[in-house]
Amino acid sequence: MKIKQDFYVKTTVIIAAMIFLIAGAKIVRYTIMKDELIANSIGHGMIGKIVNGVYSSEDEEETQEELDATERSIKIFTDINFFELTTMAEFEVYISILWNIMLLIIIFMLRKKLDIMQAIFLVLTILVLNVFDFNLAKEPIQMLYFVLIYIVITTKILRDDFKYVLCFGILYWASVSFRDYYILIAMFMLGASWICKTFILMKDKLNVMDILIVVVALGVGYALLLSVAKVAMPEEYTALIHVRTRESTARTDIRNWITKDASNLPLFTLDYLIMLVRMMVPIELMTFGPKYWPYVAYQVMITFYVVMALKNIKKNHKSKNVALYVYLGFLCGSATFEPDFGSWVRHEAAIAPVLFILADMYKFKKSRTDLERHDLEKEEQGEKSYG
Repeated sequence: MKIKQDFYVKTTVIIAAMIFLIAGAKIVRYTIMKDELIANSIGHGMIGKIVNGVYSSEDEEETQEELDATERSIKIFTDINFFELTTMAEFEVYISILWNIMLLIIIFMLRKKLDIMQAIFLVLTILVLNVFDFNLAKEPIQMLYFVLIYIVITTKILRDDFKYVLCFGILYWASVSFRDYYILIAMFMLGASWICKTFILMKDKLNVMDILIVVVALGVGYALLLSVAKVAMPEEYTALIHVRTRESTARTDIRNWITKDASNLPLFTLDYLIMLVRMMVPIELMTFGPKYWPYVAYQVMITFYVVMALKNIKKNHKSKNVALYVYLGFLCGSATFEPDFGSWVRHEAAIAPVLFILADMYKFKKSRTDLERHDLEKEEQGEKSYG
């Protein structure tokens, strides 16, 4: 969806302002957010491994899967440490330069003119990435997989169905090569696309009952996932339950509101559905002070674009719908394990290239099928008007 208006912002204006946006984000990171982001940064443990070959973690609750993802990130950062950097600050400058260049290339591929909301969203994305993600951590590596997904979705020579298969393959590869739980995201992507194609695309008009069916289908899918994981993947099941039932002193911790008893599957599933809403509309963060308000605004904008993409799913370019399925899989998978809002904003910002597509900031060329469908819709509308 593009907002109807007469005033637009040229993408080149935002590109010209990037150096100031990056500098502002880093100032926020090292002042207002210093205690949360610098003092407790995972980079303290990673730098020791990169420089001395010895890894140490002060987080006693860190799972083996998280350790593996950290080790794999360390390996990549070690491989690209061409300048023999030795401090976290040096690595942050290095990573910020490399990843902002990559972000800049992606921005050059977007529409030349953006509406006001799109321009604000792009500015917020640049700020959020540079505050939370572009540093010595796992998120820069995570972003690489979604850059690859972005390339697949925007490639003109691939059929949309093949793009869907490739995106699923990339998520599966991420689960093998980086973080195990990406297999959940891949499975939820399949489930989300099936729900959309079965209960939305097949309907002429959605009613309240259709929406309830979609919610119930999502809940049943989550309950089945837990039931299967409990038997087939007991270690993964234990890790999922641990995240949702653990006690944490983190201010932005995402705790279940209803129950911590995983054996009460209906209530535990209801908590999951509520979790999805809380993550998409995190108004509870408003009470934590002004420094959290920009993130709330950023998340609400993402939610708006996702809702509009769902509303216009029949009119969307098929490639945009592939991006929608990827995001829904990411959202549903993340709701099963995200421990706090801080982790959620870091992980979600890392899929920025996919978010740009959902925000209609990338212009797809209509295929012949799309043009024929558009002409048919115009003819039907004309017949209705004549009648």
